[in-house]
Amino acid sequence: MDAATFIRTLREASFSPFMGVPCSVFTPLIDLLAASPGGEHYVCTSEGEAMGLAGGFALAGSLPVVYMQNDGFGNAVNPLSSLQLLYRLPALLLISWRGEPGLKDAPQHRVMGIALRGLLDQLQVPYRVLEDGAAALDQALVQARDHCRTASTPFAFIIRKGYFAPGKKPAAPEAGVLCQRLDYIQLLAAAADAGDVLLGATGFSGRELQQYTLHQGRFYMMGSMGCLPALGLGLAARHSRRTVFVLDGDGALLMKLGSLATIGHYRPGNLVHVLFDNQAYESTGGQPSVAPGIDFCAVARACGYPAQEEVSSIPRFKELLAALAGRAKPLFVHVRIQCGTPAGLPRPEQSPEQMRDDLMAFLD
Repeated sequence: MDAATFIRTLREASFSPFMGVPCSVFTPLIDLLAASPGGEHYVCTSEGEAMGLAGGFALAGSLPVVYMQNDGFGNAVNPLSSLQLLYRLPALLLISWRGEPGLKDAPQHRVMGIALRGLLDQLQVPYRVLEDGAAALDQALVQARDHCRTASTPFAFIIRKGYFAPGKKPAAPEAGVLCQRLDYIQLLAAAADAGDVLLGATGFSGRELQQYTLHQGRFYMMGSMGCLPALGLGLAARHSRRTVFVLDGDGALLMKLGSLATIGHYRPGNLVHVLFDNQAYESTGGQPSVAPGIDFCAVARACGYPAQEEVSSIPRFKELLAALAGRAKPLFVHVRIQCGTPAGLPRPEQSPEQMRDDLMAFLD
């Protein structure tokens, strides 16, 4: 399905505006929405936030469209049950079907790929798995619009990988003088003590850590977007003699920004929170995040981190690593990077269970 046709057809059926959290399945759709001036498109920091925004538009008389990865549907369940279904507010949910049974996909999508349809049934949210073709979309939209107008509750479209035809990628912004994430990750892994713990967030931070370093205490957290700082806090609390490095991304941190407040409150003296900020959801297609303009160090300071550092060059990062032992912690390090990762970056061969076992054996 051509993304332009899809958007036009939804708008002709009175479904608008669009909002959500990027998923690679929706890359052609999101790229086109972002390039349309005045197109009423909102990139949100979490699926729950997108549902709240949709509730506001529904109260204003619109039929909003919320797109999300099926893993992110879990974040949407609370507002779906206690906002849309409680107050009877319509919306069209576009849910990507990652981890569809019988198809190969990344391991973190397996559970929700199996459970998605059952969850929608349990919540009494009617849905259709979209088939290819304009006629199938027209039929689905008639059913969705009738439901939204009569029942005044959400209707869902489940969308398979490859449903949208590839679109023309927008021109990438000039890189400037910023370095890439992997340059910093390899420096950090080389400088870390043998007993330190290096935790990589979902997406390229974790994949690069896992694939391009040999540190025995590394761990790639697949999925669970935004949860890595909290996981790091738990490890730091139980292993106070080890330094725990949390390698985060701007999209992930924005999804659960409250973790800064929790870490700032409990102040683990052995945690270093490194934010790699390329102002994009790079692993899902490079869609812009809302990070531009945010002073992350000021946010961390307001949340209780006793020390914060801005980094935008390799020499400055090396200086910071050399003086790390004497710095107050938890330490927040905001590293501005450009987009980019090694060509053909492979996914890890280890299963999530193997990664768990390796880290637990390292910590034992």
